[in-house]
Amino acid sequence: MSATRRLDLRAIERALREVQSRFGELSQHFTEQRDPFTDEVLQNVLEGYALVDDYVARGIDLFDLQQLNLMLEINATVLCGRDPARRVEFAQHLAATEEHFFNNVEGGIKDLYNWYCSYHSDSVWKRAAGVYVRILSKPQLFIEGNNRTGSLLVSYLLMREGLPPFVLTLDNAEGYFNPSSVIRNSAKHGVKALYELPKIKKKYAAFLEAKAPAATVFFLNTPPARRYQGTHR
Repeated sequence: MSATRRLDLRAIERALREVQSRFGELSQHFTEQRDPFTDEVLQNVLEGYALVDDYVARGIDLFDLQQLNLMLEINATVLCGRDPARRVEFAQHLAATEEHFFNNVEGGIKDLYNWYCSYHSDSVWKRAAGVYVRILSKPQLFIEGNNRTGSLLVSYLLMREGLPPFVLTLDNAEGYFNPSSVIRNSAKHGVKALYELPKIKKKYAAFLEAKAPAATVFFLNTPPARRYQGTHR
């Protein structure tokens, strides 16, 4: 990805606030009940996009064994933002998440890393979809925030290829949440997973690719990047 192409964080915020304003209406079409789309959740996700934007701009490879801690930072950001006081408040949870991330044999980072290495030659759409499926299926990679963190990692992978990020919009919300519910209820391992997960990955890859053209608005073509400062309502 060109170093001059950075995320338009204000455009992403506008899209997310549109979803937030109509979340009750949208959720009537979701197959599972979702947690409220609060201002705190929205702000933390925006900070997550800013973090991913920075990773891509600096050429950081999150699937380098020396950089795996930076995936944890994405999850910590979507859960409690970048505020040091909030990090202290969440310290016990973040420590438990780190333990789960590195030491869960069936669903930890080793599982995701091995999958990614095995499918590294796939198209970016299939790789991004596969990473999302691997994060979200049981057992999940993180204790909480797997949907949001997974979507940011999808965005990271797409942006590394010069493509627009995945951003939740009015147009794609149902197509995002309902397949995510299916993935969350699917197991990573076992006979069923051998034929179920590849089908899910293929469908989700097609969804990401189909929605990509509408997402180009979220890129800037000239530096400097717009740093997210939040908005006053």
